[in-house]
Amino acid sequence: MAFVKVATVSEVPPGKAKQAKVGNKILAIFNVNGTFYAIDDTCPHRGASLAEGELEGHEVTCPWHGAVFDVTSGAHLSPPARSDVACYKVQVVGEEVQVDVG
Repeated sequence: MAFVKVATVSEVPPGKAKQAKVGNKILAIFNVNGTFYAIDDTCPHRGASLAEGELEGHEVTCPWHGAVFDVTSGAHLSPPARSDVACYKVQVVGEEVQVDVG
């Protein structure tokens, strides 16, 4: 698979996130000081949207139960989640934020 557009740069301001659907995957797109990251949007603990979580630096906190994930790698950093989420390559082409979910 190739890179596909998931957002425009202006749709995801620094410190914010946006949910995006690519095929059958639901992703959370994060902007950390102008650098974009993409991870699976669904928290493995109870299924909350990580795009709706609080982003501080490279860490997003799940809005339901407070599990913390590193948006640069998808690694879970604190319970109650016990597993990582997938992380995807992101590129910015002009105003397009593109993700490779291949």
